Amino acid sequence: MYNYKNYLCFSISELLRKYSKEELQTKFNAFSCQKNKEIELFIKNNSISFSLKHQSVSYIIFDTTVNRVVAYFALSIKPIRFDITTLSNTALKRLERISEVDLIDNTITPSAYLIAQLGKSDDAQIDINDIFYFLDNNIIDIQNACGGVVEFLESENNDKLIALYQNRGFKIFNIRKSKSGEERKLVQMYRLI
Repeated sequence: MYNYKNYLCFSISELLRKYSKEELQTKFNAFSCQKNKEIELFIKNNSISFSLKHQSVSYIIFDTTVNRVVAYFALSIKPIRFDITTLSNTALKRLERISEVDLIDNTITPSAYLIAQLGKSDDAQIDINDIFYFLDNNIIDIQNACGGVVEFLESENNDKLIALYQNRGFKIFNIRKSKSGEERKLVQMYRLI
């Protein structure tokens, strides 16, 4: 658990030691994100089951002044594939230690921390810096426990979102089409930690 300002952050695993799945589900059902329904649907429909299966772990941020969930993020570990030519020499050297390198395809594939979900409720007062305070501290804990040097995320192709992540040190390394069959592009971004 982390405590910062008037917020508390718990992993779902921590919460399940204190509350039943049904009690958590009731708290999550009050979460609303009209700007991005995927964010809302994930916390309501998948966050608990994904955490129980160790597919990803969601971290819930409570605002103690209003006593409700105002934001969350989900973390997972996943390999990512970089074209070697897109990386600086410094990044390449750091990644080589923890990666598979394919000189035929000119790619490098490290295991990385995936920020699988990140969102806040519509009327939440929390800002992105406060969410990243919790996210960064949890990643540092994981890094201290098992190593790792890179994290990544996939963002909607939205200039405001991309700039927000770039201001936090993320760099674009790829753009791919969504697997859901929709004609939308996702911007893949990484940062070394």
